[in-house]
Amino acid sequence: MRKQFVRLFLSFVLVVAVVLGIQAVVVLVSLQNQRASWTESVFEEYLETFTANLKAGLSSRPSSFIAIEQLLLASADDRVSGLYIRNPDGTVAVAYGNTSSGNSLPIPRQRPAEAQIPTMHHALPVAKEAIGEQGFTSSEMHSDVYVVKILQSGSVTSLLVSRQPERQKQTILLPAQVKANDIAGSMVIMYNNEVLGMVDVLTYTPFTYKDTGRLFKGLLYPFLWAMPFAFLIALLMAASVSRRSGKYTSGIQQALQLLSSGENGVQLPATKIDEQKVINRSIKQLDENLLLNKVSRQAWLRSISHDLNTPVASMKLLLDGIIDGVFPVNEQTLATLKRENDTLSDRIALVSLYANLQSPDTKATLSQLDVASFIQQVLDAFSEEQKDRIYLDANDAQLIADQKLLTYACKALLSNALQASEDSVGWAIGQNSMTFTNTGHLAEGIDFFEPWTKGDSSRGTAGSGLGLPIVKQVMRLHEGSASIEEREGNVIVSLRW
Repeated sequence: MRKQFVRLFLSFVLVVAVVLGIQAVVVLVSLQNQRASWTESVFEEYLETFTANLKAGLSSRPSSFIAIEQLLLASADDRVSGLYIRNPDGTVAVAYGNTSSGNSLPIPRQRPAEAQIPTMHHALPVAKEAIGEQGFTSSEMHSDVYVVKILQSGSVTSLLVSRQPERQKQTILLPAQVKANDIAGSMVIMYNNEVLGMVDVLTYTPFTYKDTGRLFKGLLYPFLWAMPFAFLIALLMAASVSRRSGKYTSGIQQALQLLSSGENGVQLPATKIDEQKVINRSIKQLDENLLLNKVSRQAWLRSISHDLNTPVASMKLLLDGIIDGVFPVNEQTLATLKRENDTLSDRIALVSLYANLQSPDTKATLSQLDVASFIQQVLDAFSEEQKDRIYLDANDAQLIADQKLLTYACKALLSNALQASEDSVGWAIGQNSMTFTNTGHLAEGIDFFEPWTKGDSSRGTAGSGLGLPIVKQVMRLHEGSASIEEREGNVIVSLRW
């Protein structure tokens, strides 16, 4: 009971964990996609604003990168957290603003003098946290890179913005506080094919803003609260199911114990579960079969006792008569005594054969039979007068069988048919099939393949009642079937395997 509860509880918990895990993964992936979409849109808007400001200021030729640096700062809105401005060789010249998490952007301790710009009012303050060059490590860039080209030809100035077809797999220097995927996008600013510098744009994430953060946390909290409730529900479900299942199991166990002790008509626990209903039907069928077998065994014992007692009683009568001098000890009396003994021996042999055929160790040894030799072996058991009454049709005969078992079955069926009728008896042989036909009528309401029953009402009581049951067992060993029917005044026994 306890083991079943633990198994059910763990199963429910596993299902709940899988469902919650899938939902959590979906939410996390969605949030990650939203963050990526956010940073991408912020960078694209920043790039659009910067290029618009740059076009407006192209009337005066820029003498240095400092003028462009002022435009970079002026183009940033409150969603841009910081800028890393680099020299053409990729080293950091100056930093403005903060990291995406709100911390100050580190800069190299020795900043080149030419990178200084005049003090001015803008959205992003100059970064003042200076660290040594050893604080910067090489990282592979993950962001998109745009090239902003300023082309000056005489008095004509033009601006060309293009996106590199593939993300550059170049290495940049970043401090420990900044990760490569924190950079929303990068720009390479060129003047007449000369690189003036590079700019890395960092943006705040949606979680930086309180209202947006509350919204995303509101999505995550239900999953966190759902876990203890889910485990509690799994616990209750496991307890309920295990209790009902344990009650049903105990009822089935008790019913099977009663069946094993020989009782019948056991009561089974009621259930609404289809699988358990199937088990109940199977046990009821088992109960009925055991009861039928019990009745059959009792009938068999009575039949065996009666069948074997008849020749025993006859022999006892003869022996008592000989002892009392009623019957003379002559050849006729001894012949009668021998006949009764032979009858007893034959019936004991039939009972033994039937029991052996039902043994699970008994197997049929199949082989291709020589039909002519097989037919002769069967007919040798009958007299010439009996052979003349057998009509044989073996034109299409082809047999794969256990010759010994099939020979006995054919002898038994021909003998029964010859005893049941004074007319001719038909024996037709086909491809692994046979039919035996004699005139007569079948008694109604009889299972002819049960031991000690007569297969046809025209037969006398001299038979043992084991002929057809033994034939059925022979066919079972051949994985075939045996049937008996009445058709147009004839009794027909069919064998197929």
